[in-house]
Amino acid sequence: MPPLIQKWNELKDEDKDLFPLLECLSSVATALQSGFLPYCEPVYQRCVTLVQKTLAQAMMYTQHPEQYEAPDKDFMIVALDLLSGLAEGLGGHVEQLVARSNIMTLLFQCMQDSMPEVRQSSFALLGDLTKACFIHVKPCIAEFMPILGTNLNPEFISVCNNATWAIGEICMQMGAEMQPYVQMVLNNLVEIINRPNTPKTLLENTAITIGRLGYVCPQEVAPMLQQFIRPWCVPTCVGPAVRCTSLRNIRDNEEKDSAFRGICMMIGVNPGGVVQDFIFFCDAVASWVSPKDDLRDMFYKVSVCVVVRGVAGERAASRSRLALVEGG
Repeated sequence: MPPLIQKWNELKDEDKDLFPLLECLSSVATALQSGFLPYCEPVYQRCVTLVQKTLAQAMMYTQHPEQYEAPDKDFMIVALDLLSGLAEGLGGHVEQLVARSNIMTLLFQCMQDSMPEVRQSSFALLGDLTKACFIHVKPCIAEFMPILGTNLNPEFISVCNNATWAIGEICMQMGAEMQPYVQMVLNNLVEIINRPNTPKTLLENTAITIGRLGYVCPQEVAPMLQQFIRPWCVPTCVGPAVRCTSLRNIRDNEEKDSAFRGICMMIGVNPGGVVQDFIFFCDAVASWVSPKDDLRDMFYKVSVCVVVRGVAGERAASRSRLALVEGG
């Protein structure tokens, strides 16, 4: 670390040699975790300064293009990425740094930048701050959620992917308080998961976020279950290749766990929404190697619920057909 910090101190804010150094420090901070604490404060403050300077230069250029040059926004992008690395590596230790800075105000501006790469890095930082110190993110949710919803546009894959992931992380922190924001994002997420030729990572993040939305707000999401349950569950063939449109091929982890819990809760609210595609749900459940005991119980209960609903529906349909025959 000492040679890196020496180089850090030697370089001016306008020096493009900062780019590789910032990228390097981001990886180091993520890897060292709390071991980076002795170096974190000056690194954090300089990143915030770089973001603030770039935003100020962009505003001056917008207002007086004849007097000022357009800023190089790569400085802001690498600074945002390093802040993400700090948040991921330091976890809760980053809270005090965030509390003493105006990063949330700056982040709000970056999330609306015209440059997709800036928005991409902004949403990554938002997700990492949500995990590390949600106490500072929560007061901004009402302002942030409409911006996130607007950026669920798969024409900008990386922007859309990071916005989708950030929404999923926010869901897990907000719980039932996510309810007012469900409709801002749900339709776009359903459209993405049904969209052909969407990259695997975006599909997986979309499936996780839909599941997490359903986990915290099952009553609001469950009515749309039939519109996304099949692509959520099943690998779909696209030409000679297999495109994973779901969590079917994701290894067991906490994100997958919360998403499947959400699907189970939505099925409990609307079992009819999965009856026709129940076999695909069973296939997705079979992808688990070792689900937690309570999740395994949820799989059993929703399976019984769906089977009972399906049998009842089939009996009702049979009676209707019989009545038509007898009436004829």
